[in-house]
Amino acid sequence: MARSLEWMHDDTALASYHRFAKGIAWQREWASDPDRLGEVSMTSDDDLKLMSQAIALSERCEPIDPDRHPKVGAVIAVGSTVIGRGYRGSGSPEDDKHAESVALESVPDRSHLPKATLYTTLEPCTQEVRSKPPECCTELIRQSQVKKVFIGILDPNQGVRGKGLWELQDKGIEVELFPPELAREIRVLNDRFIRAQQTLGIRFTSPKSGETIKTTGPREGVWEFRGDFINPPGEDVIAFTSQGNQWWPQPYSLRVTNLESKQWAVKMHFGGCGPHTIYIVRAGELGIDLVKYYRKVTHRMQQLKEKLKGHLKVQGKDEEEAFLKKLGGDYVGIEMSRLPKGLELQDAIDIVVE
Repeated sequence: MARSLEWMHDDTALASYHRFAKGIAWQREWASDPDRLGEVSMTSDDDLKLMSQAIALSERCEPIDPDRHPKVGAVIAVGSTVIGRGYRGSGSPEDDKHAESVALESVPDRSHLPKATLYTTLEPCTQEVRSKPPECCTELIRQSQVKKVFIGILDPNQGVRGKGLWELQDKGIEVELFPPELAREIRVLNDRFIRAQQTLGIRFTSPKSGETIKTTGPREGVWEFRGDFINPPGEDVIAFTSQGNQWWPQPYSLRVTNLESKQWAVKMHFGGCGPHTIYIVRAGELGIDLVKYYRKVTHRMQQLKEKLKGHLKVQGKDEEEAFLKKLGGDYVGIEMSRLPKGLELQDAIDIVVE
């Protein structure tokens, strides 16, 4: 639900002033650089003040999950007159409305928007990353007919970086970036989010660590694990199970079940009961070779057992099965105390298998 935002408190105004002063210093540096003579700076003193206000608003954010939700502030102004403000999220799971959307909803008279400029600390989102595409920020900005947008930093997620900027420009909206000094402040505020967005961000969601799963009966030792991600996993993302010092690479890679809501699933096989640790890893070249070699050896073991069946000099099928059992299971564990080089841990949970 949109929040009506009060005017800036004194401490926020002071922070905005300091940022404004830094912006002026950046402009003076820009003007004194002989390599940039001939360029035209379209950033006014009023623009710098309004950018600073947007950053101050972003400091109020309380993200539900700092790895997946950034701190974003937005200000809408006609000239130097502010007509709308917003920031993303108050910490409540039901309140994660984007800053641009909140700012647009706070404008009392929308007839002023075609003359307005929007200042947002993060690149506006596009349809491809929203479960409800018409609610994406670039579309809301287009509908509002805002004439110009200043963006603090581009989206750190490599899959969508730059797309919001390009989409706004394609819609005929003028776009500029905040000066470097202010952009650095935004990156510091969102350091955790930025670092997470540059990883796969894979997590288990079901089952939870500490839970007991029952793989007997019709499941026949198989259980499907589920989770979410920031960037889609590829064929190099593999599941392992371990019990003590025995590790088992699983036969399947993670599969994306819902790209829009960023969900994955993978089936895992268990040969025994008791405590297990489940790992999701990203394999480098060495790790991929290890897993390929393991699968090759287990496949050959299965073929060998099939060839031996019916050719052993034993009395009866029971003796044959007893002998084959002594050769070990179809999937012998790899003995190691920890993940070797070439396998990068993404997430792990402890469970009990019954």
